[in-house]
Amino acid sequence: MPPKNTNNNNNLLHLLNAEQVHLPLGNLTLNEKTTKKIIYQPEGHPKQAIIDGEIWPPVFEVEAVRSAKTMKPLPSDVFVCTYPKCGTTWIQHICSQLLFCSEYGPHQGKELCTTSPMIERVGADYCNKLQHPRLLKTHFSHHNCPQNNLSKYIFACRNPKDCLVSYYHHNKNFKIYDWADGNFDQFFQLFIEGKLAFGDYFEHLNSWLPQKQNNKNLLFLKYEDMLKDLKGTIILIAKFLGENSAKLIENTQILEKMIKESQLESMQQNQTRWFPGNALHNESFIRKGCARDWKNYLSREQSDLIDELFKQRMAGTEAENWWKDEMRWEDEEEENEEYKQQTEEETTNNDSGMESGDDEENCFESQNRRDSVTSECYSTTSCSSDTSSNF
Repeated sequence: MPPKNTNNNNNLLHLLNAEQVHLPLGNLTLNEKTTKKIIYQPEGHPKQAIIDGEIWPPVFEVEAVRSAKTMKPLPSDVFVCTYPKCGTTWIQHICSQLLFCSEYGPHQGKELCTTSPMIERVGADYCNKLQHPRLLKTHFSHHNCPQNNLSKYIFACRNPKDCLVSYYHHNKNFKIYDWADGNFDQFFQLFIEGKLAFGDYFEHLNSWLPQKQNNKNLLFLKYEDMLKDLKGTIILIAKFLGENSAKLIENTQILEKMIKESQLESMQQNQTRWFPGNALHNESFIRKGCARDWKNYLSREQSDLIDELFKQRMAGTEAENWWKDEMRWEDEEEENEEYKQQTEEETTNNDSGMESGDDEENCFESQNRRDSVTSECYSTTSCSSDTSSNF
């Protein structure tokens, strides 16, 4: 019989001798360090682990997480820092082309997750064996991220609605979460409560925002800006990395090749170069690279809830006015379409002398048609392609 969730859980953990403890608890909270990794999976939730009071994927190990926090970065290190599903792989791919040139490619056994590893997944010892310069990935909040004033840090963020939807698919696809049939509404609740692996989206963004000002070794990117101007993003990253990377893009042919290699269609090819295919239910790690895909998933109530949460959590920060267009319920196309349909309906009603009851029924049917058009629109044109990807 599994242990009950009581206020004595923290004390109980010190008495357990196993390397890791499996608990089917829904509200487990740890406020102190333990020597154990707690794996738990409430009914209907992704499988997760708790290490030192923080939520991690279930395969992460205590020593790896702790050693990553205290590792000593080298002056030549480049860190790609994000909350999950905010362009991490995309930026790693761009940086790999800029840093490693011809040595970088889709070589079997050299997946990006091994050549540019997540430090909290592999630990400091693994990272110390990598050749220099090291391109390192992390989902750490700023206070956990190892610092060196000479290292370079690229931080990327994304609007929370699209981040949420992409992270939902990520949890369904990765076998480690044991959640292939996961429910979106349950995942939505975990997201807004900050009870997912790698922690709270809003806390993570707030931890990095103050570093944006007067920090010469930090490049701050938005996923949506990268979508709008890929060429400009590559040039920006190259100049930030400096030296050989900056010189590399002076060659027009090389720059154009990088742009092509960093587009959706190219990144969808040979997807085992990102992660081993056997780690996924669906070998396609890359899903959709677009803005406003959330409109296909969130209800109006859920959308409004995130809007309010974003307003509260980002109040007084530089981010409080970000992503207005990406997060609004209706975009300009929808508003124009709605206005056009309303005008046509009013004209038709005036011409036919329709009674109020008929008018109400007609409006209802029109709304259904509009919802259908909107859904179709967001399933196709809002993304870069029907088979586009989430980097």
